[in-house]
Amino acid sequence: SVMVTDGETIVYCSVCMADTPSDPSDFFPMSVHYQERLSAAGRTSGGFFKREGRAKDHEVLVCRLIDRPLRPTMPKGFYYETQILSWVFSYDGIHSPDCVAVTAAGIAMALSEVPNKQTIAGVRIGMINDQFVVNPTTEQMEDSELDLMMAGTDSAILMIEGFCDFLTEEKLLQAVETGQVAIREICKAIDVLVQTCGKKKMVEAINLPPAELYRHVEDISGDELVKALQIKEKIPRRKALSALEEKVIMILSEQGYVSKDELSGPIENLADIVEEEDEDEVIEDGEVDEGDVHIKPVSRKPHRQLFSEVDVKLVFKEVSSKYLRRRIVEGEKRSDGRSACELRPINSQCGILPRAHGSALFTRGETQVRHWLWSL
Repeated sequence: SVMVTDGETIVYCSVCMADTPSDPSDFFPMSVHYQERLSAAGRTSGGFFKREGRAKDHEVLVCRLIDRPLRPTMPKGFYYETQILSWVFSYDGIHSPDCVAVTAAGIAMALSEVPNKQTIAGVRIGMINDQFVVNPTTEQMEDSELDLMMAGTDSAILMIEGFCDFLTEEKLLQAVETGQVAIREICKAIDVLVQTCGKKKMVEAINLPPAELYRHVEDISGDELVKALQIKEKIPRRKALSALEEKVIMILSEQGYVSKDELSGPIENLADIVEEEDEDEVIEDGEVDEGDVHIKPVSRKPHRQLFSEVDVKLVFKEVSSKYLRRRIVEGEKRSDGRSACELRPINSQCGILPRAHGSALFTRGETQVRHWLWSL
Protein backbone atom coordinates (compact mmCIF):
# COMPACT_ATOMS: atom_id res chain seq x y z
CA SER A 1 0.00 0.00 0.00
CA VAL A 2 1.08 3.57 -0.60
CA MET A 3 -0.11 7.16 -0.15
CA VAL A 4 0.78 9.61 -2.92
CA THR A 5 0.52 13.36 -2.38
CA ASP A 6 0.27 16.15 -4.95
CA GLY A 7 -0.17 19.48 -3.22
CA GLU A 8 -2.87 18.75 -0.65
CA THR A 9 -4.45 16.01 -2.75
CA ILE A 10 -3.76 12.62 -1.16
CA VAL A 11 -4.59 9.28 -2.78
CA TYR A 12 -4.28 5.99 -0.91
CA CYS A 13 -3.85 2.77 -2.89
CA SER A 14 -3.50 -0.83 -1.75
CA VAL A 15 -2.97 -4.11 -3.58
CA CYS A 16 -4.39 -7.33 -2.13
CA MET A 17 -3.95 -10.84 -3.47
CA ALA A 18 -5.77 -14.11 -2.84
CA ASP A 19 -4.06 -16.87 -0.88
CA THR A 20 -4.76 -19.53 -3.50
CA PRO A 21 -4.72 -19.30 -7.31
CA SER A 22 -7.87 -19.27 -9.39
CA ASP A 23 -8.59 -21.65 -12.24
CA PRO A 24 -6.30 -21.06 -15.23
CA SER A 25 -7.70 -18.70 -17.86
CA ASP A 26 -6.54 -16.28 -20.53
CA PHE A 27 -7.74 -13.28 -18.50
CA PHE A 28 -5.81 -12.04 -15.47
CA PRO A 29 -8.23 -11.92 -12.47
CA MET A 30 -7.68 -8.30 -11.44
CA SER A 31 -10.30 -5.81 -10.26
CA VAL A 32 -9.89 -2.08 -9.63
CA HIS A 33 -11.99 0.07 -7.32
CA TYR A 34 -11.53 3.85 -7.21
CA GLN A 35 -13.55 6.11 -4.94
CA GLU A 36 -13.58 9.86 -4.36
CA ARG A 37 -14.89 10.29 -0.83
CA LEU A 38 -16.93 13.32 0.16
CA SER A 39 -14.82 13.66 3.30
CA ALA A 40 -11.78 14.28 1.09
CA ALA A 41 -13.13 17.76 0.37
CA GLY A 42 -14.49 18.27 3.90
CA ARG A 43 -18.09 17.66 2.87
CA THR A 44 -20.89 15.27 3.67
CA SER A 45 -23.91 14.04 1.76
CA GLY A 46 -26.98 16.23 2.07
CA GLY A 47 -29.38 13.36 1.39
CA PHE A 48 -30.66 10.54 3.55
CA PHE A 49 -27.70 8.27 2.76
CA LYS A 50 -24.56 9.70 4.34
CA ARG A 51 -22.11 7.18 2.93
CA GLU A 52 -20.82 6.92 -0.61
CA GLY A 53 -23.07 4.84 -2.81
CA ARG A 54 -22.36 3.10 -6.07
CA ALA A 55 -19.43 4.25 -8.19
CA LYS A 56 -20.07 7.33 -10.31
CA ASP A 57 -19.38 7.34 -14.03
CA HIS A 58 -16.23 9.40 -13.52
CA GLU A 59 -14.94 6.92 -10.93
CA VAL A 60 -15.59 3.99 -13.27
CA LEU A 61 -13.61 5.75 -15.99
CA VAL A 62 -10.69 6.28 -13.60
CA CYS A 63 -10.83 2.56 -12.75
CA ARG A 64 -10.34 1.88 -16.45
CA LEU A 65 -7.45 4.33 -16.59
CA ILE A 66 -5.78 2.32 -13.83
CA ASP A 67 -6.59 -1.09 -15.29
CA ARG A 68 -5.49 -0.49 -18.87
CA PRO A 69 -1.78 0.24 -18.29
CA LEU A 70 -1.41 -2.30 -15.48
CA ARG A 71 -2.92 -5.34 -17.19
CA PRO A 72 -0.31 -5.63 -20.00
CA THR A 73 2.48 -5.72 -17.39
CA MET A 74 1.08 -8.85 -15.71
CA PRO A 75 2.83 -12.10 -16.62
CA LYS A 76 1.02 -14.96 -18.28
CA GLY A 77 0.41 -17.92 -16.03
CA PHE A 78 -0.22 -15.92 -12.84
CA TYR A 79 -3.74 -16.76 -11.65
CA TYR A 80 -3.93 -15.24 -8.17
CA GLU A 81 -6.93 -12.92 -7.94
CA THR A 82 -5.70 -9.38 -7.34
CA GLN A 83 -7.66 -6.37 -6.10
CA ILE A 84 -6.58 -2.73 -6.30
CA LEU A 85 -8.31 -0.28 -3.97
CA SER A 86 -7.73 3.42 -4.59
CA TRP A 87 -9.32 6.03 -2.34
CA VAL A 88 -9.04 9.82 -2.42
CA PHE A 89 -8.39 10.80 1.20
CA SER A 90 -7.87 14.51 0.55
CA TYR A 91 -8.70 16.83 -2.36
CA ASP A 92 -7.59 20.45 -2.46
CA GLY A 93 -9.58 21.40 -5.57
CA ILE A 94 -6.35 22.30 -7.37
CA HIS A 95 -4.56 19.04 -8.18
CA SER A 96 -6.62 16.37 -9.95
CA PRO A 97 -6.56 12.97 -8.24
CA ASP A 98 -7.05 10.77 -11.34
CA CYS A 99 -3.47 10.86 -12.65
CA VAL A 100 -2.23 10.58 -9.06
CA ALA A 101 -4.34 7.43 -8.65
CA VAL A 102 -2.73 5.82 -11.71
CA THR A 103 0.76 6.47 -10.36
CA ALA A 104 -0.27 5.30 -6.88
CA ALA A 105 -1.54 2.02 -8.33
CA GLY A 106 1.73 1.56 -10.19
CA ILE A 107 3.75 2.14 -7.01
CA ALA A 108 1.58 -0.18 -4.90
CA MET A 109 1.81 -2.92 -7.52
CA ALA A 110 5.59 -2.52 -7.75
CA LEU A 111 5.94 -2.81 -3.96
CA SER A 112 3.66 -5.86 -3.73
CA GLU A 113 4.38 -9.55 -4.27
CA VAL A 114 2.58 -9.57 -7.62
CA PRO A 115 5.24 -10.38 -10.24
CA ASN A 116 4.44 -7.58 -12.66
CA LYS A 117 7.04 -7.15 -15.36
CA GLN A 118 7.44 -3.35 -15.36
CA THR A 119 6.60 -0.31 -13.27
CA ILE A 120 3.97 2.10 -14.56
CA ALA A 121 3.13 5.74 -13.84
CA GLY A 122 0.56 8.24 -15.11
CA VAL A 123 0.65 11.95 -15.94
CA ARG A 124 -1.62 14.58 -17.47
CA ILE A 125 -0.29 16.90 -20.17
CA GLY A 126 -1.79 20.31 -20.85
CA MET A 127 -0.81 23.04 -23.30
CA ILE A 128 -1.01 26.66 -22.18
CA ASN A 129 0.28 29.51 -24.35
CA ASP A 130 1.84 26.96 -26.70
CA GLN A 131 3.81 25.43 -23.80
CA PHE A 132 3.34 21.89 -22.49
CA VAL A 133 2.63 21.55 -18.77
CA VAL A 134 2.96 18.27 -16.86
CA ASN A 135 0.18 17.66 -14.33
CA PRO A 136 -1.37 21.14 -14.61
CA THR A 137 -3.73 22.43 -11.94
CA THR A 138 -7.47 22.65 -12.45
CA GLU A 139 -7.16 26.41 -12.89
CA GLN A 140 -4.51 25.99 -15.58
CA MET A 141 -6.65 23.41 -17.38
CA GLU A 142 -9.35 26.04 -17.95
CA ASP A 143 -7.00 27.78 -20.40
CA SER A 144 -5.44 24.61 -21.81
CA GLU A 145 -5.93 23.59 -25.43
CA LEU A 146 -5.00 20.00 -24.60
CA ASP A 147 -6.12 17.49 -21.98
CA LEU A 148 -3.99 14.38 -22.49
CA MET A 149 -3.94 11.57 -19.94
CA MET A 150 -1.01 9.18 -20.37
CA ALA A 151 0.31 6.10 -18.60
CA GLY A 152 3.21 3.84 -19.37
CA THR A 153 6.58 2.46 -18.37
CA ASP A 154 10.06 3.91 -18.64
CA SER A 155 10.30 2.61 -22.21
CA ALA A 156 6.78 2.58 -23.68
CA ILE A 157 3.38 4.27 -23.60
CA LEU A 158 0.57 1.88 -22.66
CA MET A 159 -2.46 4.18 -22.51
CA ILE A 160 -3.45 7.53 -24.02
CA GLU A 161 -6.77 9.27 -23.52
CA GLY A 162 -7.88 12.86 -23.88
CA PHE A 163 -8.98 15.58 -26.26
CA CYS A 164 -7.61 18.73 -27.83
CA ASP A 165 -8.66 21.90 -29.60
CA PHE A 166 -7.71 21.12 -33.23
CA LEU A 167 -3.99 20.67 -32.62
CA THR A 168 -1.65 19.46 -35.33
CA GLU A 169 -0.24 15.96 -35.37
CA GLU A 170 3.22 17.34 -34.66
CA LYS A 171 1.98 19.06 -31.50
CA LEU A 172 0.34 15.87 -30.29
CA LEU A 173 3.54 13.90 -30.86
CA GLN A 174 5.48 16.51 -28.92
CA ALA A 175 2.96 16.23 -26.09
CA VAL A 176 3.38 12.46 -26.02
CA GLU A 177 7.16 12.82 -25.92
CA THR A 178 6.88 15.30 -23.05
CA GLY A 179 4.69 12.88 -21.14
CA GLN A 180 7.05 9.99 -21.83
CA VAL A 181 9.96 11.92 -20.32
CA ALA A 182 7.93 12.69 -17.19
CA ILE A 183 6.76 9.07 -16.87
CA ARG A 184 10.33 7.81 -17.25
CA GLU A 185 11.52 10.00 -14.37
CA ILE A 186 8.68 8.81 -12.12
CA CYS A 187 9.36 5.15 -12.95
CA LYS A 188 13.03 5.54 -12.08
CA ALA A 189 12.09 7.01 -8.69
CA ILE A 190 9.67 4.11 -8.11
CA ASP A 191 12.38 1.56 -8.91
CA VAL A 192 14.62 3.14 -6.27
CA LEU A 193 11.78 2.89 -3.75
CA VAL A 194 11.18 -0.77 -4.64
CA GLN A 195 14.82 -1.62 -4.00
CA THR A 196 14.48 -0.11 -0.53
CA CYS A 197 11.17 -1.52 0.71
CA GLY A 198 9.67 -3.70 -2.01
CA LYS A 199 8.52 -7.27 -1.31
CA LYS A 200 9.88 -10.34 -3.04
CA LYS A 201 7.96 -11.14 -6.21
CA MET A 202 6.09 -14.46 -6.43
CA VAL A 203 7.86 -15.57 -9.58
CA GLU A 204 7.53 -19.22 -8.56
CA ALA A 205 3.72 -18.88 -8.72
CA ILE A 206 3.76 -18.36 -12.50
CA ASN A 207 2.39 -21.52 -14.10
CA LEU A 208 2.90 -21.57 -17.86
CA PRO A 209 1.81 -24.38 -20.18
CA PRO A 210 4.63 -26.79 -21.11
CA ALA A 211 6.69 -25.78 -24.13
CA GLU A 212 6.10 -29.19 -25.69
CA LEU A 213 2.37 -28.49 -25.85
CA TYR A 214 2.90 -25.59 -28.27
CA ARG A 215 4.63 -27.93 -30.71
CA HIS A 216 1.81 -30.49 -30.51
CA VAL A 217 -0.90 -27.86 -31.09
CA GLU A 218 0.92 -26.34 -34.07
CA ASP A 219 1.56 -29.75 -35.64
CA ILE A 220 -2.11 -30.73 -35.40
CA SER A 221 -3.79 -27.45 -36.30
CA GLY A 222 -1.26 -25.85 -38.66
CA ASP A 223 -2.88 -25.89 -42.14
CA GLU A 224 -6.47 -26.00 -40.90
CA LEU A 225 -5.82 -23.05 -38.60
CA VAL A 226 -4.52 -20.96 -41.50
CA LYS A 227 -7.66 -21.76 -43.52
CA ALA A 228 -9.97 -20.99 -40.59
CA LEU A 229 -8.35 -17.59 -40.05
CA GLN A 230 -9.00 -16.72 -43.71
CA ILE A 231 -12.80 -16.98 -43.35
CA LYS A 232 -14.16 -13.48 -43.86
CA GLU A 233 -17.41 -13.69 -41.86
CA LYS A 234 -16.94 -13.36 -38.11
CA ILE A 235 -19.44 -15.97 -36.87
CA PRO A 236 -18.41 -18.75 -39.30
CA ARG A 237 -14.77 -18.02 -38.46
CA ARG A 238 -15.45 -18.38 -34.74
CA LYS A 239 -17.30 -21.65 -35.31
CA ALA A 240 -14.44 -23.00 -37.40
CA LEU A 241 -11.87 -22.08 -34.74
CA SER A 242 -14.02 -23.61 -32.01
CA ALA A 243 -14.41 -26.84 -33.98
CA LEU A 244 -10.68 -26.97 -34.64
CA GLU A 245 -9.96 -26.44 -30.95
CA GLU A 246 -12.18 -29.40 -30.05
CA LYS A 247 -10.43 -31.47 -32.70
CA VAL A 248 -7.02 -30.68 -31.21
CA ILE A 249 -8.22 -31.68 -27.74
CA MET A 250 -9.73 -34.91 -29.09
CA ILE A 251 -6.56 -35.91 -30.96
CA LEU A 252 -4.33 -35.18 -27.97
CA SER A 253 -6.72 -37.16 -25.76
CA GLU A 254 -6.58 -40.14 -28.12
CA GLN A 255 -2.79 -39.96 -28.12
CA GLY A 256 -2.79 -39.95 -24.32
CA TYR A 257 -1.50 -36.41 -23.86
CA VAL A 258 -4.57 -34.73 -22.34
CA SER A 259 -5.77 -35.36 -18.81
CA LYS A 260 -9.17 -34.22 -17.57
CA ASP A 261 -7.72 -33.23 -14.21
CA GLU A 262 -5.00 -30.70 -13.44
CA LEU A 263 -2.31 -33.27 -12.64
CA SER A 264 0.76 -33.36 -14.84
CA GLY A 265 1.26 -37.10 -14.57
CA PRO A 266 -0.17 -40.34 -13.15
CA ILE A 267 -0.12 -40.72 -9.36
CA GLU A 268 0.14 -44.13 -7.79
CA ASN A 269 -2.62 -45.12 -5.40
CA LEU A 270 -1.40 -44.75 -1.83
CA ALA A 271 -3.12 -48.00 -0.84
CA ASP A 272 -1.03 -49.87 -3.41
CA ILE A 273 2.21 -48.50 -1.96
CA VAL A 274 1.60 -48.48 1.80
CA GLU A 275 0.05 -51.31 3.78
CA GLU A 276 -0.59 -51.54 7.48
CA GLU A 277 1.25 -54.33 9.26
CA ASP A 278 -0.63 -57.27 10.73
CA GLU A 279 0.68 -59.08 13.78
CA ASP A 280 1.29 -62.38 11.99
CA GLU A 281 2.33 -60.87 8.67
CA VAL A 282 5.56 -62.14 7.21
CA ILE A 283 7.81 -59.77 5.30
CA GLU A 284 8.31 -61.05 1.78
CA ASP A 285 11.39 -60.64 -0.32
CA GLY A 286 11.55 -57.27 -2.03
CA GLU A 287 9.69 -55.42 0.73
CA VAL A 288 11.30 -53.00 3.16
CA ASP A 289 10.44 -53.12 6.85
CA GLU A 290 9.90 -49.59 8.18
CA GLY A 291 8.45 -50.36 11.58
CA ASP A 292 4.66 -50.33 11.33
CA VAL A 293 4.59 -49.76 7.59
CA HIS A 294 5.66 -51.97 4.72
CA ILE A 295 6.71 -50.12 1.58
CA LYS A 296 6.44 -52.13 -1.61
CA PRO A 297 8.96 -51.52 -4.37
CA VAL A 298 7.44 -49.29 -7.07
CA SER A 299 8.37 -49.55 -10.71
CA ARG A 300 9.99 -46.39 -12.10
CA LYS A 301 8.75 -46.57 -15.66
CA PRO A 302 8.84 -43.30 -17.57
CA HIS A 303 5.35 -41.84 -18.09
CA ARG A 304 4.19 -39.72 -20.99
CA GLN A 305 3.65 -36.12 -19.93
CA LEU A 306 -0.02 -35.19 -19.56
CA PHE A 307 -1.51 -31.77 -20.32
CA SER A 308 -4.70 -30.36 -18.87
CA GLU A 309 -7.55 -29.43 -21.18
CA VAL A 310 -7.38 -25.83 -19.94
CA ASP A 311 -3.72 -25.58 -20.97
CA VAL A 312 -4.58 -26.88 -24.44
CA LYS A 313 -7.23 -24.17 -24.86
CA LEU A 314 -4.85 -21.45 -23.68
CA VAL A 315 -2.11 -22.62 -26.02
CA PHE A 316 -4.53 -22.90 -28.94
CA LYS A 317 -5.59 -19.28 -28.43
CA GLU A 318 -1.96 -18.11 -28.32
CA VAL A 319 -1.08 -20.07 -31.44
CA SER A 320 -4.13 -18.64 -33.24
CA SER A 321 -3.09 -15.10 -32.30
CA LYS A 322 0.44 -15.77 -33.53
CA TYR A 323 -0.78 -17.09 -36.87
CA LEU A 324 -3.20 -14.18 -37.30
CA ARG A 325 -0.50 -11.61 -36.58
CA ARG A 326 1.87 -13.33 -38.99
CA ARG A 327 -0.82 -13.19 -41.68
CA ILE A 328 -1.33 -9.45 -41.14
CA VAL A 329 2.37 -8.54 -40.92
CA GLU A 330 3.73 -10.78 -43.66
CA GLY A 331 0.71 -11.15 -45.93
CA GLU A 332 -0.66 -7.65 -45.25
CA LYS A 333 -4.18 -9.07 -45.10
CA ARG A 334 -6.67 -9.31 -42.25
CA SER A 335 -9.10 -12.17 -41.75
CA ASP A 336 -11.83 -10.42 -43.73
CA GLY A 337 -9.46 -9.68 -46.63
CA ARG A 338 -8.86 -6.01 -45.81
CA SER A 339 -5.41 -4.49 -45.88
CA ALA A 340 -3.89 -2.82 -42.83
CA CYS A 341 -5.07 0.65 -43.96
CA GLU A 342 -8.50 -0.32 -45.31
CA LEU A 343 -11.71 0.45 -43.39
CA ARG A 344 -14.79 -1.72 -43.13
CA PRO A 345 -17.79 -0.73 -45.29
CA ILE A 346 -19.79 2.06 -43.66
CA ASN A 347 -23.50 2.63 -44.25
CA SER A 348 -26.00 5.08 -42.67
CA GLN A 349 -29.79 5.15 -42.91
CA CYS A 350 -32.10 7.89 -41.64
CA GLY A 351 -35.77 7.96 -40.73
CA ILE A 352 -36.17 4.28 -39.88
CA LEU A 353 -38.66 4.97 -37.03
CA PRO A 354 -41.76 6.86 -38.24
CA ARG A 355 -42.93 8.17 -34.83
CA ALA A 356 -39.60 9.42 -33.48
CA HIS A 357 -38.42 12.99 -34.09
CA GLY A 358 -35.26 11.58 -35.57
CA SER A 359 -33.75 8.13 -36.04
CA ALA A 360 -30.75 6.61 -37.77
CA LEU A 361 -29.08 3.25 -38.25
CA PHE A 362 -25.30 3.20 -38.51
CA THR A 363 -23.64 0.05 -39.87
CA ARG A 364 -19.92 -0.59 -39.99
CA GLY A 365 -18.97 -4.08 -41.04
CA GLU A 366 -21.01 -6.41 -38.83
CA THR A 367 -21.55 -3.78 -36.11
CA GLN A 368 -24.81 -1.83 -36.01
CA VAL A 369 -25.88 1.11 -33.82
CA ARG A 370 -29.36 2.62 -33.80
CA HIS A 371 -30.13 6.15 -32.54
CA TRP A 372 -33.42 7.91 -32.08
CA LEU A 373 -34.59 11.27 -30.70
CA TRP A 374 -37.87 12.27 -29.13
CA SER A 375 -39.18 14.99 -26.83
CA LEU A 376 -41.80 15.08 -24.10
